[in-house]
Amino acid sequence: MKKLLLFVFLIPVYTFAQMNHSMPGAMDDGPKKITSYNFPLKKTQLAPGNIYQGKKVEYDLYVTDTMVNFTGKRRHAIAINGQIPAPILEFTEGDTAIIRVHNMMKMETSIHWHGLLLPNKEDGVPYLTTSPVEAGKTYTFTFPLIQSGTYWYHSHTMVQEQSGLYGSIVIHPAQPDPQLKEYVLLLSDWTDENPHQVMRYLKRGGEWYAIKKGALQSYGEAIAAGAFKDKLKQEWQRMPAMDVSDVYYNKFLLNGHETNEFKDAKPGEIIRLRIINGSAATYFNLQYGNSYMRIIAADGINVTPVNVNKLEIAIAETYDVLITVPETGAAELRATSWDVMGYSSAFFGNGPVIKAPDIPRLDYFKMMKEMGSMNMKGMDMGNMQGMDMKNMNMPNDTSSPKKEMDMNSMEGMKMDDMAGMDMKMEMPGEFNYNMLRALHPTTLDSSLVPREVKLALTGNMLRYVWSFDFKTLSVADKILIRKGERVRFVLTNNTMMRHPLHLHGHFFRFINTQGEYSPMKHTFDIKPMETVTIEFDANEEQDWFFHCHILYHMMAGMARIVSYEGSEQNEFAKTGYKKLKKEDNVLYPWYDLSVHSQGAWLSGNISNNKMALEFEGRASWRGNYETETHLLRYLDKKQYLAFFIGFDYRKNKTLPLANKPNSKDNRRVFDAGFYYLLPMLIRSEWRIDHTGRLRLQLERRDLPLSNNFFFDFRVNTDKEYNVAARYMIAKSFSISTNYDSDYKWGIGLTWHY
Repeated sequence: MKKLLLFVFLIPVYTFAQMNHSMPGAMDDGPKKITSYNFPLKKTQLAPGNIYQGKKVEYDLYVTDTMVNFTGKRRHAIAINGQIPAPILEFTEGDTAIIRVHNMMKMETSIHWHGLLLPNKEDGVPYLTTSPVEAGKTYTFTFPLIQSGTYWYHSHTMVQEQSGLYGSIVIHPAQPDPQLKEYVLLLSDWTDENPHQVMRYLKRGGEWYAIKKGALQSYGEAIAAGAFKDKLKQEWQRMPAMDVSDVYYNKFLLNGHETNEFKDAKPGEIIRLRIINGSAATYFNLQYGNSYMRIIAADGINVTPVNVNKLEIAIAETYDVLITVPETGAAELRATSWDVMGYSSAFFGNGPVIKAPDIPRLDYFKMMKEMGSMNMKGMDMGNMQGMDMKNMNMPNDTSSPKKEMDMNSMEGMKMDDMAGMDMKMEMPGEFNYNMLRALHPTTLDSSLVPREVKLALTGNMLRYVWSFDFKTLSVADKILIRKGERVRFVLTNNTMMRHPLHLHGHFFRFINTQGEYSPMKHTFDIKPMETVTIEFDANEEQDWFFHCHILYHMMAGMARIVSYEGSEQNEFAKTGYKKLKKEDNVLYPWYDLSVHSQGAWLSGNISNNKMALEFEGRASWRGNYETETHLLRYLDKKQYLAFFIGFDYRKNKTLPLANKPNSKDNRRVFDAGFYYLLPMLIRSEWRIDHTGRLRLQLERRDLPLSNNFFFDFRVNTDKEYNVAARYMIAKSFSISTNYDSDYKWGIGLTWHY
């Protein structure tokens, strides 16, 4: 009890010390002082001949292919210095970092220093700011540390980050904080799949991840949950099933393990945790078994301390928190994935464990009902702006008011001032961004009229294309700003997914209810249908990356380049920018092959953002066969409408019209037409062939009847029809059956790639 009271008394002292220490320190010999943000922050530019002052801190990072076993299966991964996560890089504000990245792999790599303010060419985005580290080569990064706090580093090359290429950075302040024991906790997610295959599977719209998570929301499950009408309404609006996460992960890790024990934490001790979400696609909810957590820094910058009993951390964010080790035993800090499919834990202390609370599994049908109870008139998955989400209980939504401990009035108080103080306080609640309050006013120069940039976050879950204003990076223009401007971004999330957005090379004001004390951040979460405003001083030069930090959303196109108008391009951007812009427009193939008792069916697709080549082949064991090949171009923003040209070849030797030219059984024709996605996710095909023959076809695939059971149908004006069903027993394997108007009934197996 005495130590608990000591904790309560020490917190204001720690807060007072934080408020009186200057975050970044000054550099001598050549740095340019930037007076933005209204708190002590200085920015250096790399000038010709400039030699950075301060102690040189050098690291050698060796990037290698390796094998790991997180799940009982050996899988390929990427390690730095033989470890995952990579080593902790520690510095003191004012140091100069000299980091040599040795690429020992047979492919190129890169390192981005997430959240660090540094010269443009050191930022680590290949083909934009920095040269990629070629196979067998070494690249040396040299930059000054002009800030303090908790940050991290990771690859910005394709999907390497998912394979283990990430690590943490700790920069201690030039004026040391009160001495507390501290631990770095780096959260991540792990899949046994090759990340390139994960991306391809997301592009094909496969169902296996939802099946594994119990998030398919089939019609059978909807009927059992009393949500049949809601399910119909959802599909009538052309919306796929709801989910909070795209990928199924095998493990969720903390410092590379599911369980970590910190037995050197002493009973009753106050400790500092530097928490980093270095995952590729997972938000985490943090809860501590012994008591509340006290947030003291966000994204590396100290904030007014606030107590919470649940802290949600978006991908790429960092938070520093204080916790108290129990007087007896140990306490669990648990990081639960946002889809509640797993967690990792850290235990502080020694002895019997005080466990963190369990988080109940998500009720997807409850979420669906709440969405269906709202005014959804005219809304579809491609154009959802204006939807009122205020009263909707979205998963992990912490925007509603919660009870919290009011410690703000205690800032700067001495322990003597607290004698006899009434310590009755409300219990802390769940974290939300409105709790973040800067230590100093962060308002920008009010005499400058801000350059306002409005961006809508857009996406197509059916084709897995993510974008700003319906433009992926590959086709988007740069966001042009000018040095010296006050820049304001107004972002509206028109998708049903959450997105953690990160701006390289800058901190910005995240405008919340704290007004002039709105916090400074480099990464923020934006919820579905939410509008967020950020603003910053344009105090840089050249080009900087701005993107969603869900790895697969970024790779699918949700990224832009913030470019300083009139500034000479970085030497690497001059030649490599075109290559960077190609990354989201990669061709992805997939196919389904059904081998049944009466014949075989093959459907294949090679697709990028706007184009697709589709093939369908059918063959009976009696020697009949049909093929249709179509080249598509999607025309509208929502990608409901596509124009196509193609070729239809049929030779059904044993069917009634086998000898009649240009019949449904004997055909060699070129055709053209368009596809249009109807309500209920029914695909309509309208076509004419070169002989003038018209055809209308309706098709629905992947109609979910239960968690593993699917139904397909097709019917057209040639009086052809096919109905099929399959039961998925693995990601690449189903038991299947079908009845075809020409080839009749059969049963067999289907392989999915």
